[in-house]
Amino acid sequence: MNLKEVSKNSLKLLNNVNIVSDDIFRCLLENSVSVLSGGQELHANESLFGSEPDLMKELYANLLIAIVEFVRNGLNKEEVQQYLISECNINKKRSDVFADAYNNNKPEIQISLLNIGNHPPHITDVNWSIDFIVKSSTMDKFGGPLFRVSFTIETFNQEKQCVQMDHLNFTCNSQEMHDLVYKLKDAGRQCERIVMEH
Repeated sequence: MNLKEVSKNSLKLLNNVNIVSDDIFRCLLENSVSVLSGGQELHANESLFGSEPDLMKELYANLLIAIVEFVRNGLNKEEVQQYLISECNINKKRSDVFADAYNNNKPEIQISLLNIGNHPPHITDVNWSIDFIVKSSTMDKFGGPLFRVSFTIETFNQEKQCVQMDHLNFTCNSQEMHDLVYKLKDAGRQCERIVMEH
């Protein structure tokens, strides 16, 4: 488990009680775990940032990054404490508070992070067919084919704690199908570009 150096350096601000008082630290930590658990910020960040808004925003962002990385790597409370003390040079008192908040909210954060991959729904399959209008009482001329599309969608049901399958059905004309295919190809190219950059 390795946080980037910029994140480690930002977290070292937690040792400076002149910048980050105990109350501000507690509020930032509560905001972080609440947001990552799928809730709202519990404290107005503007009131927490004080005279060092840039440093506090950086610290808040890196608290979020650290918690996500700890959950993603499956660290337990003791491993988080050890990492914060040895890698980020955070004092024992604050590393204990951080680790307690992490441990108490880890299951909710895991569920929330799991849902990121499934919301918006994850398309797993597609079926389609083409229909032609031979004659219609409302059309003066032939309008071209109609495409009937059915997406199979995978979503995570939070109440049942399981993956469930749904279907999204729609009908479109040739121009709408052309636009859909173009947008899907463009999205694929953007994903490839992002992967190549990282």
